[in-house]
Amino acid sequence: MVNKILLIFLLSVACTSASPTPRRSTFKATLARPANPLHLKDIFSRDMKRWANCGTNSFSIPAINQEVSYTITVGLGTPVTDVNLIFDTGSSNLWVKSTAYDPSKSSTSNNLGETFSIQYGSGFASGNEYTDVATLGSYKFTQEFGVSSNFSGFDDTVQGLVGFGPDDLSTNVTSIGTKVPTPVDNLYSTHQISSNVIGVWFQPITDGGIKETNGEITFGGHDSTKYFGRITYVPITTVSPSSEFWGIDIAEIAFGTTKITGTIHGIVDTGTTLILLSDHATNTLYKQIPGATLDSNTTLYIIPPAEVPKLKDITFNIGRKVFKLTPAQYLVPQNQVVSIGGNVGTTYSWIASLGNNDPGLAFILGQKFLENFYSVYDTTHKRVGLARAKTTETTCKKEARKSSLLIDLE
Repeated sequence: MVNKILLIFLLSVACTSASPTPRRSTFKATLARPANPLHLKDIFSRDMKRWANCGTNSFSIPAINQEVSYTITVGLGTPVTDVNLIFDTGSSNLWVKSTAYDPSKSSTSNNLGETFSIQYGSGFASGNEYTDVATLGSYKFTQEFGVSSNFSGFDDTVQGLVGFGPDDLSTNVTSIGTKVPTPVDNLYSTHQISSNVIGVWFQPITDGGIKETNGEITFGGHDSTKYFGRITYVPITTVSPSSEFWGIDIAEIAFGTTKITGTIHGIVDTGTTLILLSDHATNTLYKQIPGATLDSNTTLYIIPPAEVPKLKDITFNIGRKVFKLTPAQYLVPQNQVVSIGGNVGTTYSWIASLGNNDPGLAFILGQKFLENFYSVYDTTHKRVGLARAKTTETTCKKEARKSSLLIDLE
């Protein structure tokens, strides 16, 4: 986050039922009562143990929209120090600024005698590696992470970063070069969640400010109240370098009648702000908008006023399903123009260029895409899921209906 819009470029089930066929034959079985019957408490305990690892244990925590990134609160140490960290699926390490967490003040911290160094597209961090008790919501686990006094590209609104990418990305970040489990890996390995899955619900800022607690991260599953219909899953792409991240394939990108076809490889990344396309795709798109120009100050494209009413939807064909962004969804809201360094009254687009034509990384669907689509990151099945996100208003209305129903039943 060098400035507001030089994003943190982090390289960093349908069930059918058939009518059962009646069976003509029957049989009887005699059930013998056990000689030493169990008490109800014992039965309950036995049954809970039997299914302990087969449930759908998951929990959710709030996420804060900081306009160009999302952050979550992670507790570190004993006593707990809460730190505000960028939520990033484009990297796999957790690190915190030394000004935000002091390991000498935690009775459970452990200096591993290792160092770490991680480079991002617009910044870096380095320091010493520790383990300590970490807390997400009410769940605790031991986490390895870095404490950094040497960092760049991260402003004062955040105190570090927590990565939830594939754990291979953490290799060679520390001085001994081994993989470092992410928090969700640790939650899963300690049986506190039943699936190594993260569900992410982002939304645009609606109050005209630059900060709003309007997101949700679900660990161990996904929240079906936050999206419409069913989740479309696609496997991780096999094409490098996208295959190293939460990379997927897109069959087509279309802007009105202009189409870019073929198998297009790229990644889904919560830590990238913009919707980034290859140079070729970006040029193809903006050639359809007369007078569209690249603004050197914000690095965003400016749309001439006369062309705004004529803008078309942009669509992405993912897993044989079309994901559509309307102009209102890919244009910068006027109440955010000043905070990104733009000029009031000028129309900017969240769609920008990657700056190259690498066929192995031809797009990054960042925060401004994900503010419109619920996303799922499934480590177990090596896949990414997407569905049209519900807004806060839609979700609140549904919850209100549930509440009124419960009251009526009581």
